[in-house]
Amino acid sequence: MLDYIIKVLLFQTLFLVVYDILLKRETFFQWNRVYLISTSILSYIIPVLKFEKAQEILPQEYIILPEVLFYPTSVIEQKVAQSSMLFSSLTLIFWIGFSIAVILFSLKLYKLLRLIFDSEKQKKSSYWLVFVEQKNAFSFFRYIFLNKTILKATKEQVIEHELVHVEQKHSLDLLLFEIQRMVCWFNPYGYIYQHRISELHEFIADAKAIKQKDKTTYFEGLLTQTFGVNHISFINPFFKHSLIKKRIFMLNKNKSKQLLKLKYLLLIPILVGMLVYTSCEQSEATQLNKNEKRKITLHYGKKDKGKYKVIQSKKEGYFDIYMGVLPNGKEISYSSLSDEEKEDFDKIKNFGSEDDRKYYSFKVYEMKDGKKVILHTVDWGNMKKSWKSKDYSNAEVVPFASVDKAPVFPDCVDVSDPKKCFQEKIQTHVSQNFDTTIANGLGLDSDYKKIYVQFIIDKNGMITNIKSRAPHEDLEKEAIRIIKNLPKIQAGEYNGKKVAVKYTLPITFKVE
Repeated sequence: MLDYIIKVLLFQTLFLVVYDILLKRETFFQWNRVYLISTSILSYIIPVLKFEKAQEILPQEYIILPEVLFYPTSVIEQKVAQSSMLFSSLTLIFWIGFSIAVILFSLKLYKLLRLIFDSEKQKKSSYWLVFVEQKNAFSFFRYIFLNKTILKATKEQVIEHELVHVEQKHSLDLLLFEIQRMVCWFNPYGYIYQHRISELHEFIADAKAIKQKDKTTYFEGLLTQTFGVNHISFINPFFKHSLIKKRIFMLNKNKSKQLLKLKYLLLIPILVGMLVYTSCEQSEATQLNKNEKRKITLHYGKKDKGKYKVIQSKKEGYFDIYMGVLPNGKEISYSSLSDEEKEDFDKIKNFGSEDDRKYYSFKVYEMKDGKKVILHTVDWGNMKKSWKSKDYSNAEVVPFASVDKAPVFPDCVDVSDPKKCFQEKIQTHVSQNFDTTIANGLGLDSDYKKIYVQFIIDKNGMITNIKSRAPHEDLEKEAIRIIKNLPKIQAGEYNGKKVAVKYTLPITFKVE
């Protein structure tokens, strides 16, 4: 957010400098009106736009600039992030300022509406005349406010002037900037923009009204009247002493030559430069947040089904692993990885048996903070089909899913579904004997953890080749201990012969 605010201020500074130096003194009033409104809005939009093509077109040496020059807010954000109290204080200050701005605006609007309802009004064809006691003349949307005792000649002049504000809906412009001032009350350029557009409105109205009246008479009206105008930022006052001199100067100024409209073309390279800046900034952010070796985090499950889990591993690597959930990052190619990252990626990719790897797919993503992760997907449907269709007649070990007759747990001899009974008995054995209190003293985060245990039930029904993978070595040892304590099991069968069966058991528990 701090980075966004700094960009808005930077862009508005540039837009206002261009306006004050090149455009302000020209008589292209309507063009200037469009310029002020559009650039004030674009300043808030451009910082969130990023075009990846800009990074591809520009050579890398032009993108990677020193941090202090290209990405000045990173250091500030790091300092602010170190103090949650400071962040909370800034948030509180923002809402206090916003609340005050809204209250002040509401009071001004209430005062104006009361003036409309309580004063004498006269309906005209396209506007309302509101007669007020104060010696001020101004307009707000279709309402023109006048002192009832105003001279007839001056009255006509004021109405002609204020009708231009009404017809061109200048009040909408002022309300737009008033909203910007309320939301971004801390932005000084919001006040400058509103002052510029208010000033421009008077030039537009004068230029239009002067066509209907002698210029000398119009000057005399401006100089002889001394109406005092209450300060309400979203109305169009006719007499404002600080503007009289400028209005007379612009009325006497010769019309600008049409060729000078080419000045507005300068806006094109400025916008292109801003878009390139915001688009290429991500490259610098990536350099500041390099993908370093760290403890691997496993993300798995389905967020939409409420089964999403995160496990912090004790093992280190260059990639976090995502299974069943899509990373919130940008997919990148294998060739863009460093040699160390490629080596780590290859190890992960070659995990598991050669037959199963045919159903694995791996994609690399780069996250917004520069870290890289791997999306690991498994084609479970076809993998299970291959297990069932594969001929294990000459295999030393057969997967549990592929055996014709599953290993039989002691209490599952006479059941109709030995496979289901076997799995239920294994789960019961683990839940009753696993010491979950071990995890509480290992410094693990409070969350659900998962252990994977793989073992073989040989032809004699004995448990062998026990392997375990867990967030901590002590948990792996406990999982192995539990499996070793399983009772003797009847061997499984494949094609009528007893075979060794490989079984994988996931164990999930919660660390308090």
